[in-house]
Amino acid sequence: MRTVKHPHDRENLAYYLQGLIDNKYTLDQVSRITGYTKSHLCVLKGKFKKKGEKVLINGHKGMKPKNTVPDDVKKKIIDTYRTDFDGVNFHFFRKALNDYYDIHYSYRTIYTVLTEAGIDSPEKHNKPKKDKVHRPRYRRDSAGDLIQIDATPYQWFLWCGDTSYYTLHGAIDDAEEKLTGLCMTENECSYGYYDILEQTIDRHGLMFDIYSDRSAIFCVSQKDKDKLTIQEQLAGVHEKRTQWQQILDKLRIKQILAWSPQAKGRVERMWRTLQGRLPWYFKHYKIKTIQAANDFLKTKYIDIFNNEFGIVAKKAAVWRKPPANYKDFICSKFERTTDNSGVISFQGYKFSISAPDIAKKKIELCIYKDGMKALVDGIFYPVTLRDNLQDGIGETMSTSLKNIIYEYMLTDCKNICA
Repeated sequence: MRTVKHPHDRENLAYYLQGLIDNKYTLDQVSRITGYTKSHLCVLKGKFKKKGEKVLINGHKGMKPKNTVPDDVKKKIIDTYRTDFDGVNFHFFRKALNDYYDIHYSYRTIYTVLTEAGIDSPEKHNKPKKDKVHRPRYRRDSAGDLIQIDATPYQWFLWCGDTSYYTLHGAIDDAEEKLTGLCMTENECSYGYYDILEQTIDRHGLMFDIYSDRSAIFCVSQKDKDKLTIQEQLAGVHEKRTQWQQILDKLRIKQILAWSPQAKGRVERMWRTLQGRLPWYFKHYKIKTIQAANDFLKTKYIDIFNNEFGIVAKKAAVWRKPPANYKDFICSKFERTTDNSGVISFQGYKFSISAPDIAKKKIELCIYKDGMKALVDGIFYPVTLRDNLQDGIGETMSTSLKNIIYEYMLTDCKNICA
């Protein structure tokens, strides 16, 4: 049989206390009716007998709790969000208030202040869709075991009226979820990926594996894999390789290619975080150029991100020590043969190489963002453009050399052949 619980009658507590004093009710009866213990009723009875009904009035009634946010602070929080943080998620807004505005409240308090002002969280959840379930890829146990790389275009400088899309290249460690490199360029390009690879090696060392999508810079399409040059066939090459793959081969880094965006979950979450936060940092520090952005990203923001989002790996790091000259390998390389004068042709231009016995010799022309070198018998030598005339603004690098470097290092990698 189910026990029926009657609601407690506390509104008429004064009446029942007076009944106790007049011996109209017993302690058992009043305890059952009001829900108070007999010992507590004895205390209330004594106080009620001396001071009457005022002992039943809560002393805090009508007073604001000590942890209430003052009205002027509420206004500042709301105005600050609407002025400088519109569209930013509330978690980051709370962190910025704490770090830059000396306003210290819990996330729940900030959330309440903003939502009561009619501001919805940008991360407000809609009804979830029943998407196809993808098998998870488990996190690696050690830092340096696997690095994920990717790039994304975004309007990073809207705060100053620049509506252009610029591409941010990023690398993140799979085990610790820490950024290892960031580089912004006009578009997704070889230089951006070369730069974050260098940053990662400079900061930590060589990784074992690199995980990326199947962009043209990372792999040759299936239909072009067998299209080998005569030189490649004579060299025993069985499958065409991109410049990126050749760099990884030199550094003994294994390449892993993703088959779907879902397989790159960690790096995709990284982009959501960066797109939600970096525009505010750029506005706060008055950053509006790619060069200034790269300086900030490399010297400050990587550490800011890692301190907030980095986790502890299950096992010790396994970064490898790179060779002293590893940067010589991170470039675009092209095989050429010198003529009788030790001169090579490339893209319609003539280049001379400052090396001994260079006539009629096979060399590798190495293109970097800031110039070229020639690899001859395992040694790097300077390369000089034969028509090395200064351009109109007096810079030492000729316009023709700039154009070559732009074509092979900075051109959108989605619009060129690997």
